[in-house]
Amino acid sequence: MYNRTHASVYSIVSPSNGSHGVKCYQCSSQAMYQFGEENIPLCLDCFSKASHIQQQELENHERMMDYLSDEISSQFGVPAIGPRFPPRPKPVHIGDVKLHNISVNNSVVGTINTGSIGSVDQSISALVQIGEPNLAEAIKALSEAILQSGDLTRNQKNELVETISVVAKEAATPPESRRNTVALSLLEKASKITGIANDITDVCQKWWPVLAAAFALARG
Repeated sequence: MYNRTHASVYSIVSPSNGSHGVKCYQCSSQAMYQFGEENIPLCLDCFSKASHIQQQELENHERMMDYLSDEISSQFGVPAIGPRFPPRPKPVHIGDVKLHNISVNNSVVGTINTGSIGSVDQSISALVQIGEPNLAEAIKALSEAILQSGDLTRNQKNELVETISVVAKEAATPPESRRNTVALSLLEKASKITGIANDITDVCQKWWPVLAAAFALARG
C-alpha cells in the first residue's frame, strides 16, 4: 500500500560514519549526503536534483491515488476513500533556473544572480530533507525579503544573495564540517547591509539571529 508519509532515504556524510572525504557519485564535488537504500554519495547539487525527482514521482503517485479514488466512487457510487492529496505549488522559473521554495516577483527578474538564488533554493530543499525546517524558513524568509526590498540597491541585493548562498550551503552540511567562523563573519556583514533597509527590518531582526545561533552553537 502506498504510504502518504513516504520520505527520502538518506543520511549525512560525516566522519562518524566513515564516509567523510568521499566524492559525489555523479560529479567530482565533495559528497555531503548518502542517498537511497544503497547509500549513494551525493553532493548538495546532485542530492537536490535527486530529491526533486523523487518528489515528482511522489506527486505522480498522489495524483494516481486521487484518480483511482474518484474512479471507484464513480463506478460504484460510494464515497471517496479518504481526503484528496493537496496540490503541490508549481516551481518558479527564472531563466534556466527552477525555484521550488523561493517566491520571486517579476519586477526583480533580470536584476539578480540566478545562479546564486538557485543555489539558495537547493540548500533550502536540502535543509528540509535533513530535518532543519527552522533554518530553511530563515533562509527563505531572508532571501524573499531582500529580493523584494525597495531600500536596497541591485548590487546590494546580489551581494546579499551570494552571501546567503554560501551561508545556506554551510548550514546544509554536517555540523562538524561547517565553516562556522566564515559563516558568522558573512552573517555579520550581511546584517549590517540590511540594517539600512527599513522595509525589511522585522524580517531581519527575526531571522538573522536564527542563522547566527546555528553556527555559534556548532562552533561552541
